[in-house]
Amino acid sequence: MRMRTALLVFLSAGVMAQAADKVTFSETVAPILYQNCVTCHRPGEAAPFSLISYEDVKKRGALIVTVTQSRYMPPWHAEHGYGEFIDERRLSDTQIAAIGEWVKQGMPEGDRAKMPKLPAFTDGWHLGKPDLILEMPAAYEVPATGPDIYRNFAIPTGLTEDKWVRAVEFRPSARKAVHHALFAYVRSGSLKDADGKDGKPGFGGMNGLGLGVGVQPAIAPAGGLGGWAVGGTPMFLPDEQASPLTKGTDLILQMHFHPTGKPETEKSVVGLYFAEKAPEKKLFQIGVPSLFGLGSGIDIAAGAKAYSIQDSTTLPADVRVLSAMAHAHYIGKEMKATATLPDGTTQPLLWIKDWDFNWQEQYTYKQPILLPKGTRVDVKISYDNSADNPRNPSNPPKRVLWGEQSADEMGGVGLFMTAVRKEDEKALDQATADGFRTAIGAGLANGSVARFLQEEQRSRAGFQQIGVYDRQGKLLSTVGAPGLYSQPALSPDGTRIAAIRTDRESGDADVWVFDVATGKATRITSDPEQNTSPVWSPDGKQIAYVSVSVTGNTSALYRKASDGSGSEELLYRHTPGASAVITDWSADGRLCFWAGDVTYELPVAGVAGERKPRELFREAQTQRAGRFSPDGRFLAYSSNRSGRFEAYVGQFQPSSPAARPVQISKDANLGALGAISWRQDGKELYYLTLPGFAVMAVDVATSPEFQAGPAKMLFRVPGGVTGPGQLSNVASQDGQRFVFLVPAPTITSAR
Repeated sequence: MRMRTALLVFLSAGVMAQAADKVTFSETVAPILYQNCVTCHRPGEAAPFSLISYEDVKKRGALIVTVTQSRYMPPWHAEHGYGEFIDERRLSDTQIAAIGEWVKQGMPEGDRAKMPKLPAFTDGWHLGKPDLILEMPAAYEVPATGPDIYRNFAIPTGLTEDKWVRAVEFRPSARKAVHHALFAYVRSGSLKDADGKDGKPGFGGMNGLGLGVGVQPAIAPAGGLGGWAVGGTPMFLPDEQASPLTKGTDLILQMHFHPTGKPETEKSVVGLYFAEKAPEKKLFQIGVPSLFGLGSGIDIAAGAKAYSIQDSTTLPADVRVLSAMAHAHYIGKEMKATATLPDGTTQPLLWIKDWDFNWQEQYTYKQPILLPKGTRVDVKISYDNSADNPRNPSNPPKRVLWGEQSADEMGGVGLFMTAVRKEDEKALDQATADGFRTAIGAGLANGSVARFLQEEQRSRAGFQQIGVYDRQGKLLSTVGAPGLYSQPALSPDGTRIAAIRTDRESGDADVWVFDVATGKATRITSDPEQNTSPVWSPDGKQIAYVSVSVTGNTSALYRKASDGSGSEELLYRHTPGASAVITDWSADGRLCFWAGDVTYELPVAGVAGERKPRELFREAQTQRAGRFSPDGRFLAYSSNRSGRFEAYVGQFQPSSPAARPVQISKDANLGALGAISWRQDGKELYYLTLPGFAVMAVDVATSPEFQAGPAKMLFRVPGGVTGPGQLSNVASQDGQRFVFLVPAPTITSAR
């Protein structure tokens, strides 16, 4: 390191001497570029062009001046002097001035005999032969164009004993297309059901890699193993540290691909370097805010230029801080971490004035920083969601919430440290766990956790279409392009289907209407809220639905024209904290919905002023999935009053006060999921069983009193076919057609 520093001083002195005289490529500019740029700017690497020859550099001289003077290149974003880091890729002011002077003088080549020697780049393993070499089981084809791709690949490690990893060396085959990669391990086989589900190697999701896989029990044992970014050089962990790698696990590669303009084939190879034994001291990562701001309630208005979050943590023990990292997404702007010691003095840790999502690094201190017990670490992260931000992925800007997708936001600074005294490791473990719990609790309250879980489920879900079945269970047709659907509902005349379609990338869930005969799709809603449970008006001209606020705490009932025209009308906003689900719209203008354990009716037609819901058939048990009879005298619904969910019918104005709802699902082996529908003449009811998803039919009479015959099975829903989530119009009014969601054929792209 001292030799490298001396060389820099020598080169800078030479540059200053020549800056006043003639500046040449061979003697001045080439040494600067070879030392700082050609790691990436050479054939076969990720940079878009080479900077090795005089000809390469001359034709881009003006560009090089621009990007060096702005310090856009070389990519080093930690502020100089605010923490001292090894391998700092930063040009001195003198070097930048020399490049500018060279271009100003006409970019003379100089004496070729005085050209520096090109650095030697290791073709094989940079750190020597690895202890374990793993390769992607199958190649992944990166398309020539399109949005950036995040893809996970599981590689069995085959380990029969626990190991400790000192370093990971990553060797992508399509170096120009791979922007960065994260490494982790999970329980062997825990993600096999997701792998290849869309017909391509690997799978989406696994956003928990960004949060720390160790907090996800479904894939435990699990943990992180670091990452790689363009221009990065593999190195061993400092201070003789090593990360655990449990036996019986799979290595997970989460790769960020950026299409290059031509198809690329990626089949990465990974080398793992093991320590002979566990390190004497455990390596901790303390994040501020914890879990990258999960509990910070990030909610950035469109156009907001200076939004910020702040957090702090107090260290419970004396520690040695070895390295630091920062993370945010595209509209992150500035990050600053400072330590305030118990005596009031401050210690700079990391300051990134101009955050760039495309260049994320781990910064290793030249010397570990000693922070005593009681030190407070303060972090402030700023965001720019304005149209003036050239990195803003949305044009025009849109509201941004906390989330794992790149168009969402998060933020945090991670400090990697060890306890000075081994006996203090328990205190650091407890502090880390407390931080997780606090962040998760706040995330549950502000809706971030719910959105994260929905995103995970969405990213792994297979594509579907809407299937129309006859009374014998024969699939007659499929409707809609392959996508993520839920809650299909037939229109009263059976010619259209309303459903929720969710965009896999953005997570937007909106009401769509599909023409059964032509497949034509009409989008009904396009707001940032999550929309659910579409229900048709009796005349088919309107659709009622629930809009759930982005925090997940408030459900509002709306209606809108079923052809998508006009504006939506707010009907009723339910009590915060209880999710509402609409299940029917009666002929006389009442909506039926349930929230929590209670079913309600809400008058819609002919109401002046505020609409107030009324509880129906108040019971101690759960009630849901209510459907009005065609004559409006009865309500069919699902209840667990017997100990499991069964289908019941209750009368609104019974002839006797002692009258009780009639149970219509009576099979000792089958309960009733719901999805209850009436035939239009009121003489037959349908419901779905639990378990097994069988469609059952029951002959009924509603006059003079309600009577129900035995249930008979019409057909059993095939495996892989899912029932409607909102338990609404699953049957046509004549009882001859039923709608369910069917797995779509294997596809290569859909949203």
